[in-house]
Order: sequence, then structure tokens, then C-alpha cells
Amino acid sequence: MIYKIAVVGLGIIGGSVAKALRGFRGGAVYAQERDKGVLLKAQECGAIEGEAELSECDSVILALYPSDCVQFMRENMNSFKSGAVIWDVCGVKGSVVEPIRSFLRDDIEFVGAHPMSGREKSGFAASDGRLFENSNFIITPCGASDKAVQTVKEMAAYMGCSNIVVTDCDKHDAMIAYTSQLMHAVAVALCKNPCIEEAGQYSAGSLRDCTRVADINDALWSELFVENAPALCSCVENLTENLNVISRMAREGRREELAEFLRSSAAAKRKYLLEVN
Repeated sequence: MIYKIAVVGLGIIGGSVAKALRGFRGGAVYAQERDKGVLLKAQECGAIEGEAELSECDSVILALYPSDCVQFMRENMNSFKSGAVIWDVCGVKGSVVEPIRSFLRDDIEFVGAHPMSGREKSGFAASDGRLFENSNFIITPCGASDKAVQTVKEMAAYMGCSNIVVTDCDKHDAMIAYTSQLMHAVAVALCKNPCIEEAGQYSAGSLRDCTRVADINDALWSELFVENAPALCSCVENLTENLNVISRMAREGRREELAEFLRSSAAAKRKYLLEVN
């Protein structure tokens, strides 16, 4: 039998997943999408074969907002094919995986997942089958079988992900608060400054680099911030503390101490982030 995949939600991530998984295990990709116009466009461009019947799909990928993932699983729990492997793409895991596992059927598998890639644009029109090439892919098994986890690993590799990390929900949420959510919060905060009105005439590029992700999907990111508030707030507090240290040293003229602070930060950057995409 042909291996069938369903992608639920055809935004930039769901659309890109659908395009990237075409031909996986020699199978076919289908989709569910509330906007029938988007569903038709996805079919016309060859991203999907047509609308998905969950009862026929061997794998289901939930490309929805975190709360929508939980709701979709609850409402469709009796529709999935026995033995199906289901995974999500959400930027938070604790508030998604744990609730779903509390009502999950015994004969299906749910694996928390997070392909670490994106763009400042949104919607199916911005999707790209090469979006995940050389990117990180995080898996939080949370009780899923080794076989199910292996299936998700194979899908991630097929999509082009070069580094697959297996961890737990708490570690995922803590690290994503630092590597992603804090970066979006900083970019937004930098743009809430009256100086931005004339910044284009005074910037050599560093401000643009630091604010690259400020053009944000407010509905999605406000949900992510709230769902991961403890971890995010801890990161914000640490950043605020470090900024206050810099401010005090500069105000008090402690140049040598400030230089050492800058040197140690630069050394950490070179050691841990120089080769990171």
C-alpha cells in the first residue's frame, strides 16, 4: 500500500513540510486546510495530492498553533488510522505534548517535534520545499515508541534537516526561550524606540540585523510567549541583568572591567556559535 501523509495546516511551515515530504517512502502527501482556496493552490502546484482523510494516513503532521494542535487532536481522536504516527511543529512542547498524551489512543503514536527554520513571511505562498535544508530538528518523544521516533527522524532527514536532537519537553522549552523567543522579544523591543523613525539614515546594518525577526506574526508569537512564559521571563531577566551591568560600567567609567565583559562574551560567541547556522 502507498504510504500516505497528511499535513494539517498549510501556512509557511505546513506548506514547506508538504513540499519537502513529497515522495517520502514512495508515498503521497495530502492536507487538511480550512481555507479551501489555499488547499486548491497547494494541489495545483503539486505540493499535495488532495484533501486528506485522516483514517487513511500513516503519518499526520500538525502545522497549527499550539492550542489548535491540542484542540484538533481532541476533536479528531477517533478519526486516525490505527498505528498512525502523528507529530507537531510547534515552538513550545510542554503545553502541547503533555495535554495530548493525556487523552491519546493506545493504538496511535504522538511525537513532539520542532523543525527549526522559518522566514519573516507567512502563508502558503511563502512556503518552500527547501526551507529545512541544513536546519536543526528537535524531537521530544515523551513516551512515544522507538519505532515512531525513528519514523520522525527519517522524515526530518528527508526534509533536509542536518542536525536532529532528541530531548525532553522542559529542555526544549528552556532552550527555545533563549535561542528563539528571546531573540524575537529583543527585536520587537528595539523597534519600540522613537529613534527608529530616523534610524535608516544612521545605521550601517547592525540595527537591521538585530531587528530581522521583528516583523512578527503577532497572533502566533503572543501565544508562544504566554505558553512558555516561565522560561522566556527567566531569559528576559538574565538579559536585563547583563544590560544593567553594561550600563553601570559605562556610566561609572569602568572601562577595563567593561572591556573584559565584552571579551568574555565575544569568546563565548566564537566558541559556541561561530559554526551555528
